[in-house]
Parts: sequence; C-alpha cells; structure tokens
Amino acid sequence: MTAAPRPARRRQRGSLLLSAMLIAISMGAGLVGYLQVSRNALQLAQRTYYLNDAAALAEAGLEEAAYCFRQIELGTAVNTVWNAWTTSGSNATITLPQFSRGQGAIGRVKVFVSGFNGSVQIPYVISQATVTPLDGSPPITKTLRIGLKKRGAYNAALVASNGIDFGSNSVIDSFNSNPSGISGSTPLAYPGNGAASAANVIVLGGDADFGSSTLLKGSLMLAAGVASPPANQVTGTIVTNYAGTFPLPSFPSLASINRGYLLFTVPATLPRSGDSPASDGRFYYFPLLDNIDNTTVTAGKNVTVVCAGVRSKITIQAGASLIVYTYGTINTSGDNAIVNNSWAGALQIFTSTTSRCDVGNNGNTLACIYAPNAEVRLNGGGSDPRYVGAVMAKSIKTHSNLKVHYDEALLNSSMVVGVGYTLSTWYDLQGTADAAGLSALTGGFLL
Repeated sequence: MTAAPRPARRRQRGSLLLSAMLIAISMGAGLVGYLQVSRNALQLAQRTYYLNDAAALAEAGLEEAAYCFRQIELGTAVNTVWNAWTTSGSNATITLPQFSRGQGAIGRVKVFVSGFNGSVQIPYVISQATVTPLDGSPPITKTLRIGLKKRGAYNAALVASNGIDFGSNSVIDSFNSNPSGISGSTPLAYPGNGAASAANVIVLGGDADFGSSTLLKGSLMLAAGVASPPANQVTGTIVTNYAGTFPLPSFPSLASINRGYLLFTVPATLPRSGDSPASDGRFYYFPLLDNIDNTTVTAGKNVTVVCAGVRSKITIQAGASLIVYTYGTINTSGDNAIVNNSWAGALQIFTSTTSRCDVGNNGNTLACIYAPNAEVRLNGGGSDPRYVGAVMAKSIKTHSNLKVHYDEALLNSSMVVGVGYTLSTWYDLQGTADAAGLSALTGGFLL
C-alpha cells in the first residue's frame, strides 16, 4: 500500500524555522562580537584618557617642585620653602593629597627631588603619578623627570633695572676666555680667539641712553615702556617687551657651611696659613666689620669673604678666585686698584647696598659686579680704559671712551654664583632603562 505523500506546506514550515534559527544564531554571534569590540574600544579609550590624566598629574608634581625652587630664587629661606616635604641629606620627597578623577578613578602623585637645598650643581625632580580606575582594571602610571641647572648671575654683559647711561664713544662687545669649555684651562686675555658680538644688554626701566657714538655689539633687551636708542647703535636685535627678575643671591653664613672663620680684620694674604677649606673647596672668612683692601688671594686658592665693603688694592693671583659678599659699597680707584691675574669670573662681588658704587682702575678691570639696589659707575683711567666682565645694578653709568668686554665663559662656568634655576632636561621615563632603577635611585620612594 502506498503511503500518502507529506504535505509540501509542512516541509516548507520546517525549512523556514531552520533558516530562522541559523539567522538568529548568526545575529547573536555578530552581536556578541560587536559588544566585545565595543567593550575593548571603551577600555582602550578609558585607559588612553587615564594615561593622559596621569601625565597631567605627573606634570603637576613637577610644577610643585619647580615652584619651591622659584621661591628660593625670590629669597625665601630653604627650610621655609621645603617645610611640607620630607628631607634627608640633599633629597626631598612628598606625596600629594589624593586626587578624585573622572568616572570614580583615584589619582596619587609622589615627587622626589635631588639637590633641593642647592647643594648640587644640577638638581633634578622625578614625579610619578598613578591613576587607579574604579572598575578594578590595572592602575596607570606615568613617570616624568626634569633636570635643572643654576642660572648664573652674569648671563648678560650689563643689566640695569632703572636705566643705563653710556659715556660717549663707548664700545660693548664680547669674547670667550675659555673657548674649550674645559674647567681649569688657562684663561685667554681679550680678545682671545677674536672679539664677538654677543654682549647683550638688558634695561628693565628708566632710560637707555647710548650717548654719542656708543656701539653695542650684541642685542638690547628693553622692558615695555623703555625707549629704544637709534638702531644703528645696536648690531643685534632690539627686543621691546623683555621681562625678567634678577634677585640678590643669599649670602653665606657660618651656619650654612661646615667650616668658616670669623675675623675682626681682613688679612693681607688669603687664605691664612693653617686654615682649611669647607666641603666645597672654598675658604670662607667673615670679617663683618672690616673692608677688604690691600689683600692678595694666593695662586690656586678659592676664597669667599663676607665683609663691610670693598676698596682698592685687591690682587688675585693666577688660578685663584675671590667671591665677595658685602652690605656696603664698592669703591676702587687708581693704579692697581684691582689686579686680577685670572679671568673676570675669578672676582665676583655681590652687595645689598643702596649707595653708589664706583669701580675704577687705571687700565683693565676684570670683575663681575652684582648690585641690584645701587647705582654702579664704571670709571676708567689711562689712555685705553677697559672693563672685562659683567655688571648687574639698579642703574649703570660708564665713563667716556670706556670699552666693556663681556666674557662669554661666564655663561657656562660652574664657578659663577647662581641666582636661580632654568630647565635643562625633560624626560618621560616610561619604558626606559632609568625607570627600572627608580626604586634604588629614590631609596624605595618611587617604584
């Protein structure tokens, strides 16, 4: 007996159901894949966002340390500036208060500073920021490092905060007494390997009076409101919106060094026989009630004096240096007023006085003067008066026919007293060999 054939409609219904199931499975698989891709994209976007956020927090840590160095530059005591930090030796550390970030994440910043107290020539700051997401995913860390270097007191030939007045026929140029840049090299006398045009002059207020036939071989930086001299008297660029600060550096004291000598008078020869230098290799003397005059600094010795004033007959033998800090005036004149057998940076004088200072010598004067509160007059004697070095003062007045030769070696010499800090390097330590040694470098403070 032949079976009845299955209706075609039932077969079609089964085929449609199977097709629908396959389509649903395909759509489900595609949807799962789409959701997974979307989730991965969301996680990537979130971590990228937090990585940028961690970088911003790390930069905030760097700025926290930079602000402290700036306060020191403005004259705030070191202990006051770093009071909120934990200090050990020349290092300082701080963990900033916790930051609440987007989407419930938490940010933490730890900052390590080497050389916070100015005890090292090139201090550095390492800031490490960590952002921990709320969803339990791994934390994101960014570590940044900056290097600082001390800004020397004499980065320009002449700096006047309230006017400069050149005598007629003055010439201001530059040269380099140490073109090799090697410390301890025998300094070259002007013009060295050749006179140059890098004698920059800065005027922050008052007038820039260039007199008759004065020529500046370099650039002129003027604060807003200071009238410019004729352009043909300046070989370089004339900047008319310059802004800058030139604070007086802190004077050393017996409490700030590990060895020094309190004196009633300044000896005829320094250092004295039998005296020992401080840890930085300099001999420190504090004749607070006496002027320095008729004094010779022995060859190869480095001496620092804190005294009442500066007078004539100061001799610096070859390879020696003398840094003077005084609360009084500078008055030198006549033959052999200043005999500097080294280079301009070998005689640096810093004064807080508000009274006029007169720097004169029959012949060449090699010196660097820093007197931000006083008028400094550069007087010349003889047929060809010259001043080799740099001056920073409230106002500056030069003698007619005086030639000023700025020594470019002042820009880079570690002997020059610093008046602040500038940024020298910036590194992202992520993934570098330095990052692996952070724990050892920071005594376990950073990981």
